[in-house]
Amino acid sequence: MSETPFSSAPHAAGILLRDVTKQFPGQDRPAVDSLSMEIAAGDMVMLVGPSGCGKTTTLKMINRLIEPTSGQILLGGDDISEVDADRLRRGIGYVIQAGGLFPHMTVAANIAVVPSMLGWDKARTAQRINELLELVSLDPARYRDRYPKELSGGQQQRVGVARALAADPPVLLMDEPFGAVDPIVRERLQDELLSIHANLHKTVVFVTHDFDEAVRLGDRIAVFAEGGHLVQYDTPERILTHPANDFVRQFIGSGAGLKQLGLARVKGVPALPVVSGAAGGASRDLLARTLSAGQDAAAVVDGSGRPLAWLSVAELDGLSRLPAQRSPQLPVVTHDDTLAEALNSVLLSDGGAVLVTNADGRLAGRLDAPLILQAVRTLRLENNREQESGMSSETGRP
Repeated sequence: MSETPFSSAPHAAGILLRDVTKQFPGQDRPAVDSLSMEIAAGDMVMLVGPSGCGKTTTLKMINRLIEPTSGQILLGGDDISEVDADRLRRGIGYVIQAGGLFPHMTVAANIAVVPSMLGWDKARTAQRINELLELVSLDPARYRDRYPKELSGGQQQRVGVARALAADPPVLLMDEPFGAVDPIVRERLQDELLSIHANLHKTVVFVTHDFDEAVRLGDRIAVFAEGGHLVQYDTPERILTHPANDFVRQFIGSGAGLKQLGLARVKGVPALPVVSGAAGGASRDLLARTLSAGQDAAAVVDGSGRPLAWLSVAELDGLSRLPAQRSPQLPVVTHDDTLAEALNSVLLSDGGAVLVTNADGRLAGRLDAPLILQAVRTLRLENNREQESGMSSETGRP
């Protein structure tokens, strides 16, 4: 059969779980108990909770690796129980720890598994393999003929993601995919996934035991308690600022305010002005303008407005011409960086501030720690107002 069951929704499909229960034989209580939740098409939803809370069981019921005891699961409006299980799985991407690659197959052969099952011809399959390897930042010429044992853990995980995306499925299921790699590689893989999700807009259901990972990646987070009970299902911002109960509050752990820094982006904060001068220009002119503006440092930019250096008044006073080379230690963040990344850069910078660049890499201003903390306080106030407004609507108060 050449088509997946959801080929009419190639980009993303919504998922609806209605009163789903899974009771394993010989167990005193359900692994998942009367679970109802709706996952919007194109969202990345994180399933979190302690061990044994039903996260992975829920994930595996979506592609019928585990059959529900009762209830109904709809994918793209279709009841998955009415679709052949093997055919269903060919239409859903599935990623596990270490990628779950077949060790006796090359990278290309691993990625080609589902397209081959769907009857794709060799030319189409080869083109898709190259596209996906480039998507996950692996050079096709270098990696397509390698075997999994020749890859690092992070590279294996990238190939696992590429294989899951091979047939362009509307849904991607991920079961703690980054749990077996070191923290630095894990962060890079998270960035890779965010980029892929932004480009492809797939519906992603992602199991993790790491709440920080859930906050960083998720559009929404589902917090499970033991026994497969859904305790809270909401945006990361709402869960951090308004946890449903003590269980959620304890699961979040300390530092909820710091976690909020990882949600907001630099582009949401109006940058402070910074005095700048063109590379190669006279240092005394920039020094005069910097002092006139009451600032203690100024930026040097290239012909396109991209920052090259940030010089203190003392440094400017010791130069005749402004440098034309980019400083290797330039403290700079982009519009798309998080406030957590910006604050880290501020704390590491000698001047207690960082330059900000826009999407084109041009200088947009500067940020310092007080401005970042004020932005977080503003976010908390906005969330509190939204919470109060929602409560007023529910109770009928004006």
